[in-house]
Amino acid sequence: MAGRSRRAWFSVLLGLVVGFTLASRLILPKATELKKSGQKRKANPAGCVLNGGLRREHGGVLWPPQDNGFSATEKPVPRSKNFLYVGVMTAQKYLNNRAIAAHRTWAQTIPGHVEFFSSEGSDTTIPIPIVALHNVDDSYPPQKKSFMMLKYMHDHYLDQYEWFMRADDDVYIKSERLEGFLRSLNSSEALFLGQTGMGARDELGKLALEPGENFCMGGPGVIMSREVLRRMVPHIGQCLQEMYTTHEDVEVGRCVRRFAGVQCVWSYEVRAKMVAVVLYTAVSRSITAFEGLFLIGVIQEKAG
Repeated sequence: MAGRSRRAWFSVLLGLVVGFTLASRLILPKATELKKSGQKRKANPAGCVLNGGLRREHGGVLWPPQDNGFSATEKPVPRSKNFLYVGVMTAQKYLNNRAIAAHRTWAQTIPGHVEFFSSEGSDTTIPIPIVALHNVDDSYPPQKKSFMMLKYMHDHYLDQYEWFMRADDDVYIKSERLEGFLRSLNSSEALFLGQTGMGARDELGKLALEPGENFCMGGPGVIMSREVLRRMVPHIGQCLQEMYTTHEDVEVGRCVRRFAGVQCVWSYEVRAKMVAVVLYTAVSRSITAFEGLFLIGVIQEKAG
């Protein structure tokens, strides 16, 4: 009886020794590792990373990271330099004031390229990109100048830009809003954009427009997709020979409608976004624009 009791106690003691040995070799190292890992997390000032962003604690509530539109490894895409080409119609007498003012302000923000179109013989030593159109003068209305500018765009830049804009030298273009608007459209389609017009009340019936036909008004700016330019420009010679009015914007619209098969977009949303005001200031007079797609502010110019 006493022998069995001693053997039982010996078995219990042996079990304790074996258990302690296993615990010291397997469990304690793992616990030490977890403790060190926890200390490292506390020492990290960046906090916990969740889904590629930083979690923030505010008022006892853990807010998820803000989504900035890019993953942790993604960088914002730089603005395209071959998105929009702007041709600015100007004249020799405005190169040193209006054209320079436009070049130093909004032209620097265009996601593409801006050039100023003037008459043959214009002073091209002025430090802005000037195109002196051959056999073109500064007479008004500038019908030939406008058509020849579009031909120049087609011949030199058709495959380099998605959109082409004809602008006056006294507008101010809000380039970021314009770019956002154009990127919402399909540039591979034939699109002719601007503020639609059908002529003044006293001109109704005198512009050779059929019911439902319109044109994009030149003052606020006119935008064409590459496809419109591709279809229309080869027929510019014919359009110049068959003009029915002295209005440059009416005749450009007629040429686009006839050979590109589209006319100025009627959509209310597009018309609302294309609202613009021509800015003009003399030495002691200024007109401030209201908010539109293109215009906010005033271009200061010297007396011509």
